[in-house]
Amino acid sequence: MKKILLTDDEPNIVKVVSARLKAHNYEVIPAYDGESALDAVYREKPDLILLDIMLPKLDGYKVCQKLKSDPKWKEVPIILFSAKTQAADKQTGREYGADAYIAKPFQPEQLLETIKYLLKE
Repeated sequence: MKKILLTDDEPNIVKVVSARLKAHNYEVIPAYDGESALDAVYREKPDLILLDIMLPKLDGYKVCQKLKSDPKWKEVPIILFSAKTQAADKQTGREYGADAYIAKPFQPEQLLETIKYLLKE
C-alpha cells in the first residue's frame, strides 16, 4: 500500500481527500502545517506528497523546495494542491520543484489520475 502525505490546514479538506484516497487503497498520513509535514516526511517516508501552498508555520513552496533540494527526498513526487490558481503561482511551484499542480476546487478524478501517473501505477 502506497503512503501519501496529505498536508492542508483545513481539516475538512484533509477529511474529504483522505476518504477518497483510502477508498483507492492508499495509506494517508495527515499534516496540518509545513513543519508537521516535514516531520511526517522524515518519520513516515511517504511515496507521494500532496501539499497545500498556504500553510501555517512554513508554506508549501518552502516545504517543496527543502525536500527537492535534499538528495534523499528529491525523487518523492510532490503535488501542490492550492486555491492559488494564477499562472504565476503554478510557475513558482515548478521553480520550487513540484511535480504537478492541482487547483482547488479540484476534480477527484484528476487528482487520482495525477497520483497514479506520478506513482507509475
